[in-house]
Formats: sequence, C-alpha cells, structure tokens
Amino acid sequence: MDLSAYRKDFPLLQRTLDGEPIVYLDSASTTPKPQTVIDAVTAFYTQHTANVHRGVHLFGEDATQKFEDARAEVASFLNCSPAEIVFTKNATMSMNMVAAGLELRPDDEVLLTALEHHANYLPWRVRAKVVPVDLGLDGTPQWSQISERFTKKTRLVTFAQVSNTTGVVAPVDAWIAEAKKHGALTLLDAAQSASHLPIDVKALGCDFLAFSGHKLLGPSGVGVLYGRRELLEKLTPFETGGGMVATHARDHFELREAPFKHEAGTPNIEGVLGLGAAVRYLRRVGMANVHAHSRELGQQMVEGLKKIRGVTLIGSATDPQRIGLCTFHVNAGGMGQADVARYLCSAYQVLCSGGFHCAHMLHHELKLEGTVRASAHLFNTPAEIERLLEAVREIAV
Repeated sequence: MDLSAYRKDFPLLQRTLDGEPIVYLDSASTTPKPQTVIDAVTAFYTQHTANVHRGVHLFGEDATQKFEDARAEVASFLNCSPAEIVFTKNATMSMNMVAAGLELRPDDEVLLTALEHHANYLPWRVRAKVVPVDLGLDGTPQWSQISERFTKKTRLVTFAQVSNTTGVVAPVDAWIAEAKKHGALTLLDAAQSASHLPIDVKALGCDFLAFSGHKLLGPSGVGVLYGRRELLEKLTPFETGGGMVATHARDHFELREAPFKHEAGTPNIEGVLGLGAAVRYLRRVGMANVHAHSRELGQQMVEGLKKIRGVTLIGSATDPQRIGLCTFHVNAGGMGQADVARYLCSAYQVLCSGGFHCAHMLHHELKLEGTVRASAHLFNTPAEIERLLEAVREIAV
C-alpha cells in the first residue's frame, strides 16, 4: 500500500536536520498536521472568530455551525450519533470524566491490563480498585485471564484497543463480550487506534471510547469522549459552568441534555475545527488504506528489529494484528534508552521516543529502565523504516 503521495500534504516533513531530510517516527506521541488542518485552524482566526452556542451575530452562527459540523464528522467517523460525542481536552480528560461521572466507590473494581497508559490506569486507581491481568515475559497481556478476574464488584472493563507500547491490536470483541456477560461497562482507549484502524462503535458494542486529536493528525488540546446516549445522560458532569445549563435560578438549575451538559465553558473551538478537518482528511485517504499501510510498516519494523543483536522487542513479535509501532530496548554500550533516541535524531535524523512512554507499570514488571519507541503513519515509507533499522544496527552492541 503506497501512500507516499500524501507526504506532500504535511509541511513539517519538509524540514531538514543538518541538511538531511527527517524521518518522523514519533506519531504515537503526536502526529504532524496536514495543511488542511492548519488551514481550518487559521480560518477560524481570520474569518469567523466567535464563541459557539452563544452569539447570535453572523460570526457566532458561522462558528457554531462549523463546530457542530465537526461533531457530526467525528460521529460519522465512529458510526454513532452526534449526540454521543463530547468534546474534551484530550483522551486523559475523557477517561477522567467517565471515572468521576460513574461515581465509583473505593471497593468498586475496574478490570484492565498492566500495559495501560497512565491515562487509563491512574483515573481508576485513585477512585476504585484496579484489577489487572498479568503480563507475559515479553509484555503481552495474558488476555485469557479476564474470565478469572470478574467479581460481583466489577463495574468497568477498560483497555487500549491498540497498545501504545506494543502496537498490537487487542482482542476487543472477546473482552467486550465477557464484560457484557458479567454486566460490566466497557471503555476503549482509542488514542492509538483511532488514527490507524476503522472504528465502528456500534459494531464493537463498547459503552465508552476516548481518543486525542493530536494523535489523529489534529491539533493539541482537543479530545473526544464517545458514550452511549443513555449513559451520557446518566453520567455526572465532570465540570460545571457556562454553556451546560438550560436554566439557572436562585433556587434551582437544570442541565442541558447530552452532550452539552458535559461541555462546560468555552471549548477549544479552533481545536475542534482542526479535528474535524483531520477526520475528513483521514476518511478521504480511507481508513482501510491507512490500516493496511500501517500494518505493513509495523511488520517491517518487527522483522528488521528482531534480527539485530542487542535489541529486545516489547510485545508479541508474531502477532500480525498490529499498527506501525514498535517498542524495543537497545543494548548500546552504556547509553540509556533516552540517549539512544536522542542519538538517532542527532546522528541519523530519525525522530523516535525514548523513555517510559507513560507506561511505567510495564517497564517495572519487565525490569527495564526505559525503551525506544518508533511509530509510523500514513506518510512514512518502507525506505524510512530501513533507515531506522540501519541506524539501530550501527548503535546496538
């Protein structure tokens, strides 16, 4: 699947370091933005700056229409109703909204994996009792353990559809089916998957889903919480303030219906418009095409890295259900993994992440002081992956 023609749409990728073109392999952290996203944000500032759902003048009506058009775009992207889409700050806020809104008690249990990003671990840990399934020696969750972990106190099952450290697609259908069998709610962390896989929340049957705009070719500071309409109506608002009340009198106030009851205050309007543009861009490319391309680059990374002496892959190296993301440990003669990532950039113009990737639990259990993560997207090429592999071959000992 050759998507290289889309590379020209990303201004950031035209940058050079020391006169050499960059290889951007840090999309799991944040993605470059196509020009259409940049244009959408700029147009808000230059053509229709106004608040949404408040002003009655032309600019206010125009901004509100574009804001709600973006909501409809995201809803179509996930195959749900616009009334089931709440705009948030990021996936972290989305998951905290659910954690707070469910009014969990300390003895309520939340079933997850030890592989989860901090954004999908800490919100539950501080409010309830987390019950993780174990990890294998390579960091892969022992998915089959889920049936053994349920109790009468299990309120929620939550996990990443695609891990931000292994790039492997989780057995979503099986876990959601098991949760339904036990009467537990489900929340999918789609921070990595939404940008790489076609997602249909109705077919999946999940109750909630969260993702961030900045990992989806969109702006920072905007995220999405999908929730089944009846659940959003029941969910206690995370914040209160302007825009989320229908009436407010001395002796009472009434909340607006979902999703507006969960969107207190002036939102990140330009971020939402940019996110809408990012979703339109991805749909134009075709998510099936993006997924196929991402999977091929992921397999290329796995096959190449596992042949390099001094490199240890995290997660299953044999699972074909993955995206273009690999996390690995490099024995580099005393250099830490953050140092390896910095050296890849300074010496080879290859931009990766180095450290714990907000997954301390995984690294603690595997007794690793950090790893390197390379994450590709639709604009990357097989030649760029080979450039990464050549660099790692020269660094590893």
